[in-house]
Amino acid sequence: MEGNFYSNPLKLIWIARSALLPKYLMIIWILISFILFFGSTIFNFIDFRSFNVANFFTPSITGLTFTLAIFTAARNVFRMDELKILATHKGDNDAFKGRPLLEFLGPFVFTSLIFLVTGILALIIPYVNIEVCALLIKIFIQIYLDVLVLGIFSLFNLVLTIINDVYHSVNRPS
Repeated sequence: MEGNFYSNPLKLIWIARSALLPKYLMIIWILISFILFFGSTIFNFIDFRSFNVANFFTPSITGLTFTLAIFTAARNVFRMDELKILATHKGDNDAFKGRPLLEFLGPFVFTSLIFLVTGILALIIPYVNIEVCALLIKIFIQIYLDVLVLGIFSLFNLVLTIINDVYHSVNRPS
C-alpha cells in the first residue's frame, strides 16, 4: 500500500480484513447479536428501558486507551528491522509490498475505530432529541451494543495476538 494509510484507515481495515478477528470470535459475536436481537424484539427477555448511551463513554475511552497500550506492547515485541522486513515483504499472492505489516496494524486500527465510533455516539446521542418508534430505538440500541461487544472481542483478540507474538519472539534469533 503506497503512501500513508492514515488518510484512509478504512482502506487499511479492508486490506487487513482477514486478520481482524478469528472465526470463533466472529461466531460468538454473531450469536450474542442474535440473542440480543431476538431477546429484545421477539421473546422480550431483554429489556433496554434502563439503557443510557451516555454510560458507555468511559468504556469507549478505556477501549481506545487499552488499544494504544496493547499497540505499544506489540511494538516492543518487534525490532525495527523486523518491522521493515514486514513492510517490504511481498508474498506470491499479495498485490503489493507490505501486506504483512498492514495485517499486523489492521486489527489495531479496527479496534480503535470501533471505540472511536462508540465514544462519539455516547458523547453526542444524549443531546439529540428525535422522536422515533420504540422498535427503532430497540434496533439502534441493539446495533450500538453489538458494535461495543465487537470492540471488546477485538480487544481480546489483540491481547491474544500479543501473547502469541511474545511467545514466538522468544524463539527468534537475536
